[in-house]
Amino acid sequence: MNNTQSRQRQNSADAKIKLDPVTLIIPAYNDEETIGRLIDDSDKLLAEICSDYEIVVVNDGSKDGTLAVIQERSSVNPNVRLINHEVNKGFGFTIRELYTCGTKDLVFSLPGDYQYAPKELLQMAKGLKDHDFVIGLRVNRNDPPRRKMQSKVYNLMLRTFYGHKHKDVNSIKLFRRAILDKVELLSKSPFVDAELCIRAERAGFKVIEIPIEHLPRTTQGASGGKFSVIWETFSDLVKMRSTF
Repeated sequence: MNNTQSRQRQNSADAKIKLDPVTLIIPAYNDEETIGRLIDDSDKLLAEICSDYEIVVVNDGSKDGTLAVIQERSSVNPNVRLINHEVNKGFGFTIRELYTCGTKDLVFSLPGDYQYAPKELLQMAKGLKDHDFVIGLRVNRNDPPRRKMQSKVYNLMLRTFYGHKHKDVNSIKLFRRAILDKVELLSKSPFVDAELCIRAERAGFKVIEIPIEHLPRTTQGASGGKFSVIWETFSDLVKMRSTF
């Protein structure tokens, strides 16, 4: 079988994927150039594979035209819901809010910068056959060397403090919303991503990582590399251990 035939077979298999109702959550910060395309592409995909879905987007105090783009999409598409932060509250606060605001059976996360294509949902959905929580493992991560090093240190600390074996806890996720009925999220820093994974696994839910594609960043986007954000995240990593 040649490469073209292989891709055709894969596309045919993906087209047959049908999912339970999905809440797609999108945190957006200064993503004017990408958020409209992300919403449009996501809406098209979800309409094809889901019996019911919603797209919830938080504009986290963007200083560019991100809010206007989301408002335009939500005004013409009843499946798009906007939550607006007048001032920036940070990724940790925002993603925690998004995790708990959905109404559908499954929750799928994508950042507003389009470093992940919506089609990754098709790959990750395969993990739901035998698992409850799917993490997208970035095989070729398109981030600066400094961010990659921070991630390696962070994941080493997660293994040391919590015995967490997964490699890409801050990547995109697909999970059953029922998990949030069993676990309580306490962190308001980006550590909340790791907290959700760790608490879910300790509550008996099955977690798996599935390889996905990671796209180059084309905009300024979020502030995850700022020292203040890094400090807050690592601080929560240490102090939250007493709550598990």
